[in-house]
Amino acid sequence: MQTVNPLTMYVPIYQTADAQAIAQSVAENFNNELTKAALDKMAIVHYARIACVPNSNGEGIAGVLVITEFDGNMNSYLEAFYKNSPTIKTAFIGLIGLWANKPEGFPTNPDDITFDIFSNFINDRNISQPKELYFAYPQSVKQIVAKFSK
Repeated sequence: MQTVNPLTMYVPIYQTADAQAIAQSVAENFNNELTKAALDKMAIVHYARIACVPNSNGEGIAGVLVITEFDGNMNSYLEAFYKNSPTIKTAFIGLIGLWANKPEGFPTNPDDITFDIFSNFINDRNISQPKELYFAYPQSVKQIVAKFSK
C-alpha cells in the first residue's frame, strides 16, 4: 500500500473583487502559526500549500489550487480535517464559499456542509491520483518527526 498520497484541488472562484481579495489573502496568509499548529497536531501532512492561479489574461485570479501530500487514504485524511481540525475545516469551507461553479441547491450556509458534502467537494476537485505521485521515502510524518525531533 502506498504510504503517501496527493491532493491537488483546483477551485475556480467568483470573478468579483471580494472573492479575488479573499483568495489572495488566503494564499498569502496560509503559512502561519495557527495553520502550522493545526497541521502538526494532525501529524499526517508532509507538505501543504495554496497557490492562486491567474486568469489567462493575467488579470485577477481564476482559481485557487490546494496542494498537499499526506499519510493514509483520502477518506481518513478528509475525516481528520472535518472532525478534528476546526481551523483547517474552516479554511476548506471558506474555499467552498468562493467556488464559482456551485450546482443549484448547493448549501451556502457553512453549518449545512455535512461531511459527505465536504468530502465530495474536495474529491470532485482533486486532479491528482496516488499513482501519479513520486515520493522518495516510505516513512510517515509521525515516524519522521519521532526520528528527527530528538
